Amino acid sequence: MKLGIIVLPQSGKTTLFNAASGQQEAVGDYSKAVHRAVIKVPDRRLDDLSELHNPKKTTYAEIEFLDVAGFTGKGKKAKGEPDIMHDLRLMDAVVIVVDAFNPDADPERDLQILIDEMILSDLMMIEHNVDKLERTIKLTGKQERARELEVLKRCQKALEEERMLIEIGLSDDDKKEVRGYSFLTLKPQLLVFNISEDKLPEYASIYAGYEKYCREGMRDISVICGKIEMELAALADEDRGEFLKELNIERPVVEKFIRKSFGLLGLITFFTVGPPECRAWMLRKGSTAPKAAGTVHTDFERGFIRAEVASYDDYMVHKTLPALKAAAKLHVEGKDYVVQDGDVILFRFNI
Repeated sequence: MKLGIIVLPQSGKTTLFNAASGQQEAVGDYSKAVHRAVIKVPDRRLDDLSELHNPKKTTYAEIEFLDVAGFTGKGKKAKGEPDIMHDLRLMDAVVIVVDAFNPDADPERDLQILIDEMILSDLMMIEHNVDKLERTIKLTGKQERARELEVLKRCQKALEEERMLIEIGLSDDDKKEVRGYSFLTLKPQLLVFNISEDKLPEYASIYAGYEKYCREGMRDISVICGKIEMELAALADEDRGEFLKELNIERPVVEKFIRKSFGLLGLITFFTVGPPECRAWMLRKGSTAPKAAGTVHTDFERGFIRAEVASYDDYMVHKTLPALKAAAKLHVEGKDYVVQDGDVILFRFNI
């Protein structure tokens, strides 16, 4: 899973990137405009399962973050910025960071500027391709792409009305027709409001004030003090714990941000456990047991027989397979079983 971070300049983009990734990229330096990092998705459940099994290896689910130079808000590239649109269009979702820490900050204005930039970018792409597609159909007389043209025109109309494509209710078939365009406004969004340290006591009320932007399956929000989170990420584990106690914070807020990024695309986590390895696996919500088996190994899906499944909660209570079986908490499931978030699964297969 890949997420691209976009902002107006000086909004804390690289600060957030450093906080999430543990890297120490220069803040405010556009000489190296694109930074990438593969980030482990924090999961207490995997920590607990690993503590129980003491495996040789613990493997977390991973997401990739792309930190690109910010938009200017003027329809132009920021200083030193390469052509970032190509990279952004390859992302599965976008993280929009806005300044909520400066005394004169206007987060809602900045958010609208960034949305307008995205809409304009998609509209320019559509206008170019609609003309080209119309000529192709007219010259060849072939109607194979007429459906694509119809969807593009519907998207064009929405963008001209300043509506994001993710909000206009395109069907799965519609999305397949325009998948190759990788529209920015069709990607799920995580809005990050970057606050100052002195606003931390007001965290709950600030969060509540921005909840109006949440749209299930389309958009989520996070409120973060990027400066504090970046400092936390740079500390050793023992020092980080002490710092969290001083701030009266149980865990770094950036962990919630990473988890929200993970959930933004409708992904769930299931686990495989044992002495060699305890591992978290990403899976699309609604997927069946054979698809989950194929995530582990293609042979598992091809030769799938059954899945022995326990919920994380039951697993932590009973701790062993024999105890789970004795308590009737280990379920034998077939090909139609829909995997649930937190399932601990043992796959049975035959090749």
